[in-house]
Amino acid sequence: MREPELMARDRWTREDLLAFQGERLRALLAHAVTHSRYYREALGADAAERPFTELPTLSKATMMAEFDHIVTDPRLRLADLRAHLASPDPLHSFLGAYRVATTSGTTGRRSIVVFTAEEAAAWRAASGRPMMRLGIQPGPRFAALGSPSPVHVTRQVLVPPGVPTPRISAATPIVELVAALNAQQPEVLVGAVGIWRALAEEQIAGRLRIAPRAALFSSEAVTADVRRRVRQAWGIEPVSGYAATEAPTIAASTPEHPELEIAEDVVVIEIVDEDGEPVAPGRPGAKVLLTNLINYAQPLIRYELTDSVVESPLPNPASRPWRCLLSIDGRTADILYFHGRDGATVPVHPSVLFSAIAPLAEIGEYAFVYDAQGLHAQIVLTPGAKADVTERLWQALISAIASTGAVPPAVDVQPVAALQREPGGKLRLIRSA
Repeated sequence: MREPELMARDRWTREDLLAFQGERLRALLAHAVTHSRYYREALGADAAERPFTELPTLSKATMMAEFDHIVTDPRLRLADLRAHLASPDPLHSFLGAYRVATTSGTTGRRSIVVFTAEEAAAWRAASGRPMMRLGIQPGPRFAALGSPSPVHVTRQVLVPPGVPTPRISAATPIVELVAALNAQQPEVLVGAVGIWRALAEEQIAGRLRIAPRAALFSSEAVTADVRRRVRQAWGIEPVSGYAATEAPTIAASTPEHPELEIAEDVVVIEIVDEDGEPVAPGRPGAKVLLTNLINYAQPLIRYELTDSVVESPLPNPASRPWRCLLSIDGRTADILYFHGRDGATVPVHPSVLFSAIAPLAEIGEYAFVYDAQGLHAQIVLTPGAKADVTERLWQALISAIASTGAVPPAVDVQPVAALQREPGGKLRLIRSA
């Protein structure tokens, strides 16, 4: 997709958008039942002709269990992809054709998603649309602070291959971030909310001295407090984004309107309750059923995201054709605060802990609790995991936390048969007790 084509869709009527979305959905379903054994059996050859909401949903557990049968390229095998992710340089393309990203998501269960070069390029274009609405074309200086992991979707998909990226992330110590950003003088701020809130404090204190034109924050809720501090620090209104590894852009707000416009030309979003029934606009759902209209190598049709979102019952305030979300309540992860080596408090973003997990393919699920006794990691191991995996994770966590300038607390790693979840199957990956 080219940028002018994407921007032109803002001027479509709602009827034009739905017709386009329906055409893309039918093409995706036809491709899936033709080339994917799983979808051929689960959906049936007539899937494109049946009511879409009657088709079965796809959980993350099923997606991973049936991975080899879901993908449409027989060269893609889960065991090989796991080995690729655990290799010394997973940023290299797989088979010279695929980018491979992994995530835990809000359920604590690891998933793996593959993208062809064309699919990744389409997602980069779609992800740039919120900035293009502000008149910012590709090319300005971006400061993207997210996970330091090379297997995160930001590094695998959203950064064009071969483009050098600054060696900074949400895990970089604040003092180093301030120095790097003062040198870079970014025009656009992108990334996790928590770390940019901390940097807004640095700007207010006079240590950080940058003058960005725009900011796009994701991973956590952009609260009124964050908005106030960003306005105070830089005089701009941040844009809030909703994304997932399975769909690198789902919705985004604008500085003028806090509602998030759903990118319905690249995704189909259904907001449902715990039983999978549609939830009326204005009421929070228990799950989001995501259909990715771009990825054909690994089709994701009515894929379950355990996010609680609320659709707006009102028309789009910008008079564009997209439906809007009022809030995203299920994607807030706790920032942890550790003691620093100099006695100061160091904010540590959850991505720091996740980056320690990412290279260890033997860990299927995980969760962290931080309390007065220290940091407790509970992990569910995959079959055949080596006996030293707990020691390797312990060392990786200590190293990751220390890299931020914090003094690592007492850390213990406990293998468990299953993680304890809240009603509805939800799990908070990071919790302070």
